Amino acid sequence: MSLIIREAGLYSSIQDLGRQKQQHIGIVKNGSIDQLNHRLANMLVGNEEGEAIIEMTIKLPSIQFTEPTLIAFTGANFPAFVDGKKIAPYKIHLMDKGEVLKFGEASKGTRGYLAIAGGIVAEEWLGSKSTSIRLEMGGYHGRTLQAGDEIEICRNYTPLQKKLFENLEECKTASWGVDQYTLALNYLTDIFHVISGEGMTHFNEAEIKHLESQVYKVSNRFNRTGLTLEGNSVINRRIVDQSFLSVKKGTVLLNEGNQPVVMLNDHQSLSSYPQIGTIASYHIDKLAQKKQGSKLIFKKITIQEAERNMRKHAQFVKQIKTGIRYKLNEELNK
Repeated sequence: MSLIIREAGLYSSIQDLGRQKQQHIGIVKNGSIDQLNHRLANMLVGNEEGEAIIEMTIKLPSIQFTEPTLIAFTGANFPAFVDGKKIAPYKIHLMDKGEVLKFGEASKGTRGYLAIAGGIVAEEWLGSKSTSIRLEMGGYHGRTLQAGDEIEICRNYTPLQKKLFENLEECKTASWGVDQYTLALNYLTDIFHVISGEGMTHFNEAEIKHLESQVYKVSNRFNRTGLTLEGNSVINRRIVDQSFLSVKKGTVLLNEGNQPVVMLNDHQSLSSYPQIGTIASYHIDKLAQKKQGSKLIFKKITIQEAERNMRKHAQFVKQIKTGIRYKLNEELNK
């Protein structure tokens, strides 16, 4: 059983939740950038949350299925079609042999996530199937997906997945799904909470207030490494003798032009650029869906505030996951 990439799209790759505990030796974590949508897609088709999926960016691929296959797709609002018929995101679909899944252009968001029941057969490196483009390791031959690529699907289905095949044999699409209006609350605002880092000592109070007062826009320089922003400079001076500091997902740097750069999954391990701080983890998924021209507003918060917000976010996600588990249990008992 396999799927075939008929049209490559712009930037699609196999990703799981990334390489864990390797950053101290300079190994980039990689992995899906919008990890909430990654997890939800996998949950819908009965996979473990960390199973490898296909992350798709801006212009999505068209994909043909060689055998009946259970899928779910999440993320940006890319319209999806099978044989000219529109199908909904955040639901379980049974694709028939030979059917082709195609996507249109999204009006909002940047990245989509396609989960396959059973998971994907891919190259594993350092405990992860995530594609490292820079090192050409993991995923599908260590590169983005191209037209003609054939990806094997794991067939070791769970009892739940076997039951889903049976339940959807005639209707093809589950009657239920994730409530997109509720989920949208996680992605709506342009405000991003920033926690101070070591580099913040290079900025005075006026410069920090200036940072918070600006509305930045994503430039055309954005990829899996990071987003370069455009706007009025935070400072009008050059910071010298900056020590190399560790960098992680969400770190906000100032480049040579004094413009903010927000690091994403494929970032380097160290940087000598001044650091404004780090975007709170609960806002990273929202960051993943920003595209050229999207707005960002920074708001400095304390660690204590971030911890309170993190607990609220965890409860929000828990409610969504509980709803999925409840509906899957209903499917199992039909």
